Amino acid sequence: MIAFLLLAACSSQRMLEGRVQDVWGQPVSDATVVIEGVVERFHADDHGRFSIPTEAPVKRAMAGKEGYIKEVSDLPEIDEKADYSPLTFTLYPEPEKPGFYAIGPTAYIAVPAQRIRMVATELRHFAGIREIPDQALAAARPAKFVFTSMLRPSELARMNLHLSKLAFVNHAAIKGVLGPTEATVNLWISDSEVPFDLESLPSRDDYLITTRAALDPGVYAFHAQDVLNEEDERVLMNLPKEMQVAFPFEVM
Repeated sequence: MIAFLLLAACSSQRMLEGRVQDVWGQPVSDATVVIEGVVERFHADDHGRFSIPTEAPVKRAMAGKEGYIKEVSDLPEIDEKADYSPLTFTLYPEPEKPGFYAIGPTAYIAVPAQRIRMVATELRHFAGIREIPDQALAAARPAKFVFTSMLRPSELARMNLHLSKLAFVNHAAIKGVLGPTEATVNLWISDSEVPFDLESLPSRDDYLITTRAALDPGVYAFHAQDVLNEEDERVLMNLPKEMQVAFPFEVM
């Protein structure tokens, strides 16, 4: 009878197996893996792989490691005699400070802030930036960024984040006594809007931004309140200083 009970207990036990990797597909060794309702913590091996014996149904699992943003995965219901499908956790490194970080081929590429400037002619105000970063992103697929912000979700909503493709304006016409003349603008300004999705990551301060399509070669910038399309200088000046900036990057 005891042998039968032991056999029955063993037959009800299943393994939850999988791998923990970073966003570039490299294993995250010694990552901690926990399953909902179980106090015990499990650890991935040097290849990022883990194997967890369990008898109760697993509905949710989480993986994390210091220096990374944790990931939570909801598991679908399965038949009590079925095995779990292998589970893959993909962890994003935690950025060292707030800002925008493009996910490059092997590492993050920081997207530096640049002060937005306005140049006025008698015909129009131009809001834009002077320079673009030296390092460029590849244009082969939709671009992804990790955005780290200390803003609360309600404050982030009021930020009204935009992504624009930019065009360079060297000179622009102004009114003159003898007709239009040219004035120097020398700014990268908004040319068109780029749609993207913003997803909250399982941490307090981190978000994932994914463009809805691959970006064509050109210069782009994140900015708040659509200020790169604003022609009223007072709107820009009335924003908090941390919002009077754009985050430009180039795609090649």
